[in-house]
Amino acid sequence: MLLKKDDENRRMEDRAGSEASIIAAGTTFKGTINGQSGARISGSLEGDINSGQLVSVEKKGRVDGNIRSPFVIVEGDLNGNIESAEHVEVRTEGRVNGNIDTVIIAMAEGCVFNGDIHMRGKEAKSVTFVEQRTGSGRKDNKDQSLPS
Repeated sequence: MLLKKDDENRRMEDRAGSEASIIAAGTTFKGTINGQSGARISGSLEGDINSGQLVSVEKKGRVDGNIRSPFVIVEGDLNGNIESAEHVEVRTEGRVNGNIDTVIIAMAEGCVFNGDIHMRGKEAKSVTFVEQRTGSGRKDNKDQSLPS
C-alpha cells in the first residue's frame, strides 16, 4: 500500500482505519495479534503484531516482539523489528531496539534508536521532525513528519 500524492500531507493517524485492537495502560498481554485492523498499545505486549493498518505504540506502551504493518508509530518502547512497513515514525519519546524495514521513515529529535534501517524502493526517503509542544504559543500534537 504505497501512499498516493493526495495522502502525503495527511497525518498518519488520519490514514488509519477506524477499528483497532487496544491493549490499555496497565494491561499485560502475551501472544500474537493478527488482523486487518490496526492496534494501539498503551500497556505491555509480549508477542508479535501482524496488522493491515496502523500500529501505534503509545507513550507508556511496550512491545517485546516484531511488528509487521504498513504504518507504525512508536512513542513508547519497542524491543523488536518493524517489518514490511510503508511509513514508520519514531517520535520524541520513542525507543526502538531492533531493525526497521520501510519505505519512509521519520525520526523525531530526542528519540532513541538502536538497530539497522533498510529503506526499499525508489520512493524511499527519510524525514527528521520536531514535535511541537503546548506552551510558548505552540500548537499541540501537530504532525510534521511529512514535508509540505
